[in-house]
Amino acid sequence: MDRKRYLKKIINEFEDWWVKDPHSSNVDFYQNTITASKLTSLSNKEFVDFFYDFVSEGGRVQSGGDRTKNRFRNTVKKDIDSFRKFVLKPFQAKFSLEDWFLQLEDYPGFGVGIATIFLNRVDYKKYPIMNNKTLKALNKLGYKISSSKNWANYKLVKKYQDNLLSDFSTLQNYFKADALNHFIVAVYQGQELISDYLQIENFENELEQHEIENNVEIDSVEINKEELLKKITECENDNSEKITINGKTYKRHTYLMVQIKKYRDYKCQFCSTTILKANGGYYIEACHIKPKAEGGKDNLDNILVLCPNCHKLFDYGNRSNEKKSKAAYSITINENKYKASLK
Repeated sequence: MDRKRYLKKIINEFEDWWVKDPHSSNVDFYQNTITASKLTSLSNKEFVDFFYDFVSEGGRVQSGGDRTKNRFRNTVKKDIDSFRKFVLKPFQAKFSLEDWFLQLEDYPGFGVGIATIFLNRVDYKKYPIMNNKTLKALNKLGYKISSSKNWANYKLVKKYQDNLLSDFSTLQNYFKADALNHFIVAVYQGQELISDYLQIENFENELEQHEIENNVEIDSVEINKEELLKKITECENDNSEKITINGKTYKRHTYLMVQIKKYRDYKCQFCSTTILKANGGYYIEACHIKPKAEGGKDNLDNILVLCPNCHKLFDYGNRSNEKKSKAAYSITINENKYKASLK
């Protein structure tokens, strides 16, 4: 799949949504209030009230912080001078973004999400936003990033969004790039587009796995379970995205899925079904227990090998009583209990 071409389709649809959505009218909402001179001039009461409202409204970017706004007010009131100095630092010439980011834990209620929205409101061409939607959207777009809102991931968010801004100039700035994240994760039209994109990508991954199974001849030499587990572990620990086999390059994770399917004897871990193909091979599917979009990894203990019916049941059924350890995974789906070994 031409990833960039499909992303262009998503962004074209996003542009039509953008001009009609309140996000576009909120771009410069704080341009006259989040300035060094304005924040310095506020009385203590005005200062507390302004930031209380800012947190409550989610900076007009994310849903309001009803659960944290009172804790935040208490934080600011406890040491208003310290917090005022803190929020004025981004306006200084020798501002250290890393030091500022790492100080956020000193201000309960002013978490990474709202704090990076504040930075974005200081300068939307310099500071990206990082919240749960950001991380989910970037994962859905194919960027490798965990669900942790830490400094390392903030640098990755900037790197990946710089990539998007470079490829698609209509995004213009990090505020609009964040609106794209919202479109992909929270707007039905965007969810459908990204779902189509992921289905195409999954189909292509399945084709590549079949090619590895049929043409690379990994079965030409019989490998015992201990040796196969060693190969899987080596592949899990390899940070490269590609792997070369018999002179041809494949995605590392598709090769890993083939190895895991073989390790599981091509048998469904929920119903024990095996599907024999006309060519003598077996058909089975692999899926993540914790989705990659939520930080799930390509590891043996996060992959289930399932027949097509159980795969769809796992994706769309009514789940409850989910339990996972290093050794086993259990879940109730549509009132039926399932258990799978992860060893």
